[in-house]
Amino acid sequence: MSNSEIIVLYVNDDPDLLTLVSTRLEREHNRLTVRTAHSAADGREIFEMGDIDCILSDYHMPVETGVDLLRSVREQDREIPFILFTETGDEAVASESISAGVTDYVIQDTIGNQSELLARKICSYVDTRRQNQQIAYENAQLQELSENTDDALWVFSADWGTVRFVNAAYEKIFAHPVSELQENPQSFVHRIAAEDRDRIQQAMKRASDGHSVQIEYRVNKSDALQLWVESRCKPITDAKGDVDFIVGFTRDITERKLHDQQLVEKNAQLEQFTSTVAHDLRNPLNVADGYIDLAREAHDSPYLKTAAGALSRMNTLINELLTLAKEGAVLKDRRKITLSELVQTSSQNILMPEATLEIRDSKQIRCDPARTIEAIENILRNAIEHGGPSVTIIAGMLEDGTGFYIEDTGPGIPDAERTVVFDRGYSNSAHGTGFGLAIVKQVVDAHEWEIRVTEGAHGGARFEISDVEITD
Repeated sequence: MSNSEIIVLYVNDDPDLLTLVSTRLEREHNRLTVRTAHSAADGREIFEMGDIDCILSDYHMPVETGVDLLRSVREQDREIPFILFTETGDEAVASESISAGVTDYVIQDTIGNQSELLARKICSYVDTRRQNQQIAYENAQLQELSENTDDALWVFSADWGTVRFVNAAYEKIFAHPVSELQENPQSFVHRIAAEDRDRIQQAMKRASDGHSVQIEYRVNKSDALQLWVESRCKPITDAKGDVDFIVGFTRDITERKLHDQQLVEKNAQLEQFTSTVAHDLRNPLNVADGYIDLAREAHDSPYLKTAAGALSRMNTLINELLTLAKEGAVLKDRRKITLSELVQTSSQNILMPEATLEIRDSKQIRCDPARTIEAIENILRNAIEHGGPSVTIIAGMLEDGTGFYIEDTGPGIPDAERTVVFDRGYSNSAHGTGFGLAIVKQVVDAHEWEIRVTEGAHGGARFEISDVEITD
């Protein structure tokens, strides 16, 4: 903005001064382009054509004076810089000019070049006006945005004693007039459910002490209606580090809370159901497995071996189905743990006597260890199923620092199958259940991570898990 062109309209009935001042101004600063007019009427016509940033005018002119021109300009534009540059130092003229809204009044010296002074004033006034216009435009956009959101946006003083800003959505959420909030800034607390007020007041104090806050609580919108809302706020400090004001927003999360409650109830019902099913399935399965073992002691038959294998596969299938059904997308615990510890623990939970496990590098990640171990176990099983018992499995951190990988030296996964390997029930192995990698995807999604399948350094399958929180 400070380097952009400025178009100046200079009005003077003296042709010599018109040419002299215009030439000097343009030479003084390369930002200035001067258009000229020989009378107030001509000047008004040029101004009304637009694109003028500043008007410089003489006072004494025939028919109409510079102040007459000023008055007509102010009827159309109250802000455009208007400088009277005249040889008249009359107090009455100066008073008349100020009353009409002149920006500045400069008396022309008889001898000397005042172009530097004029150029500096013109640039300063125009730049200030443009900055104010930009601020006004941005404020209008922010105001429009704030009034077109369902979130209550607000700004309080550091002690919560003054409301600096609040949008109309506040009244919709709290059922409380904005005017009353502005009159009594802490009156919103009385709209909060009594059992949550202490927590809110403690959160307000933490914000005043300089801490960002996120809190969920209930609002009594009416005697019969209560909302769940979430508020987030951040203290803004001054140059000394003291809290100057607090900005934040409040949004209605009632629908989300109801959904969470329904999900908890459904999960409880599902867990009860799966426990019952597991019991009813495993009992006859154990009986069949026991009698097959007894039969194999008495008879060496390949049919009994096949039946025993089928029962083993049924047991694996039941375990994986129960895992999918009971665990869902819920994480129970997140903490820091190293990748090497996760992989080593996973390898101890499966049979891999001939396989080789290499951990190239390891860092701490933040995760639910039990669920992550469960996912890694299934990746290791997948490697053994497809790569054979003597497969080599390699784990390490991604080079870009966003997560970790596990790859093997097996045959790999064809491009056409990489988008479907995580589908439930999909398997290209005669011994696979099709649920192992579905469990992996479920755990990854629960952590809000990303997973992709690609080709490893040795041609085998490579699983890259990214968007992982890596910690020191």
